[in-house]
Amino acid sequence: MRPCRHTRPLSRTLAQRGGAVVARALLAAALVLAVPHASLAEEDEPADPRVPYTVEVRVTDPPAAVDLMDAVEGASTLRALEGEPPATRFGLRRRLESDLATVRDVLRAEGFYAGHVDGRIEDGPREVQVVVSVTPGPRYTVAETAVAYTGAYTGAGASGGPASLPASLAGVGLAPGQPATSDAVLAAERALIDRLRAEGRPFAEVVDRRVAVNHARRAMAVRLRVDPGPAASFGGVRIEGLERLKADVLRDLAPWTPGTVFDTRQLDAYRNRILETRLFSSVTVRPAEAAEADGRLPVVVAVTEAPPRSVGGGLRYSTDDGPGVRLYWTHRNLLGRAERLRGTVDLAPVSQTAGLVFEKPWFLHPDQSLRLSGDLERVEREAYTGLTARAGAGVERRLNDVWRLSGGVSLDLARLKDEDGTDSSYLVGVPLGVARETVDDVLDPTAGTRLSLSLTPFAGRGEGAALGFAVADLSGSAYWTPLEDDGLVLAARGRLASLVGAETDAVPPHRRLYAGGGGSVRGYGHQMVGPLDDDGDPRGGRSALELGLEARIKVTDSIGLVPFVDAGLVGDEAVPDLGGDVLWAAGLGARYYTDFGPLRVDIGVPLNPRDADDRFQVYISLGQAF
Repeated sequence: MRPCRHTRPLSRTLAQRGGAVVARALLAAALVLAVPHASLAEEDEPADPRVPYTVEVRVTDPPAAVDLMDAVEGASTLRALEGEPPATRFGLRRRLESDLATVRDVLRAEGFYAGHVDGRIEDGPREVQVVVSVTPGPRYTVAETAVAYTGAYTGAGASGGPASLPASLAGVGLAPGQPATSDAVLAAERALIDRLRAEGRPFAEVVDRRVAVNHARRAMAVRLRVDPGPAASFGGVRIEGLERLKADVLRDLAPWTPGTVFDTRQLDAYRNRILETRLFSSVTVRPAEAAEADGRLPVVVAVTEAPPRSVGGGLRYSTDDGPGVRLYWTHRNLLGRAERLRGTVDLAPVSQTAGLVFEKPWFLHPDQSLRLSGDLERVEREAYTGLTARAGAGVERRLNDVWRLSGGVSLDLARLKDEDGTDSSYLVGVPLGVARETVDDVLDPTAGTRLSLSLTPFAGRGEGAALGFAVADLSGSAYWTPLEDDGLVLAARGRLASLVGAETDAVPPHRRLYAGGGGSVRGYGHQMVGPLDDDGDPRGGRSALELGLEARIKVTDSIGLVPFVDAGLVGDEAVPDLGGDVLWAAGLGARYYTDFGPLRVDIGVPLNPRDADDRFQVYISLGQAF
């Protein structure tokens, strides 16, 4: 407060100014009556008291291969709240001081223990500028690591003697000479505990950590105290929460043999096996709190069973097939051992299908399943019309998380009419297959590959004569995300199929090779790629080739666009003639991404159409095209 320059008595001053004060008061009252209240409110509205600012982070002498700028700005409160300025300069100063402390922590976490951080606030014409200056200095390295073990369990382990307890962190990712970062220290701790738990010590834990920094040597030493816990081997399985499923089913899924060294990684594999049954809404797998009398440690499995039955359905539409509806009913535990029975009804103007599938998991082997199936179809397509009935039995063997083998037998009965008339046929087939799959999502893959090869010999009768032929079908797809997120996914697919042993006309129409449609060459009608008869209907062939490429572009988290190009060829020879008439199509699709998969709308246009081809095709369904 400034000192007063005049020292006249206050009462005398007021007396001399009284008349003027009264006059001004009357004038103010008159103005209040004359001016509308809204205008007065606008004139009296106080200015925004906040302090807008900008932030500039300067990193001097940045070390090679270390992006400190991103780390500093990612931890900055000033940067995060730049659009919400504080009410006062004092509040801005508080933000700056908080940031300086945070940046010092970032430097230490990255191994820059001698770094210097400074900040200042500079006035500008419209807003103030906050400058944060960072000088990292030299990066410290790891000098030594040591691990000491405490407790009553430091003797011989389940997998051997005391050598099973590492004396340093060098073998788990933290060796002398490495950058002294906090992430490296914590990662080495986790790796050490994971190693101990995988070597028969399920209760191992770090009880103390000491980190010493030597500024003269620019080095850091790390010392841990670890309680390894008792050595253990696998015991039995205790199950809690079962209501319908028989308990021995879950016990048989355990991937270990009782008496072997306890490995906590096996618990995760066990839990995944249980979840794959889709019989439970929750699954917890953990070691018991204490070992049994024989020294073996039981595993406790706590589950909550999901409802065993479900019903559902889906809608689709395509220009060539019209609208379609698919309804299904599933029982996932039919006989108490996770047997699955699924019934489906698929209705569309061109075909009506009803089918049943029975699956028995762990058939004669933990990684093997039995599949029995049958369906009846009435079809009215341009290539042929009539009835077909199919039944099959097969076994699928899972070799690992990627590869699967399958084999079985099938019976195929048909009475169909095509351009050559009506004929009945029956065929017995022996389908054999191998498949490899590494995709990250079944309905919406963004990475990985799919590859499948099938070979099916057929024998039977068709057109009143003995018939034998074989079909080989190779298909695959690949998915690549070139950016850091899934905003752009490039997807490619291909198919090559061949029929040998019989001429095209001798093979029943529904067993010939076709291409075209929503899951094949978009832009052409279903089965319309390839030879046509005099009426412009597809005849099918003995070889088929398909190619597809699309870019899946996410405009928002829930909406995407998909430009695509497809190509296909069907011929009468067993090997595709690449010099023949390859049909090309291009188009644009839209995707609406939901929790259960993307909703797909594709519009395809043939690039080299024939007279029998439509100008475009529209496809609507759930899931990507491939």
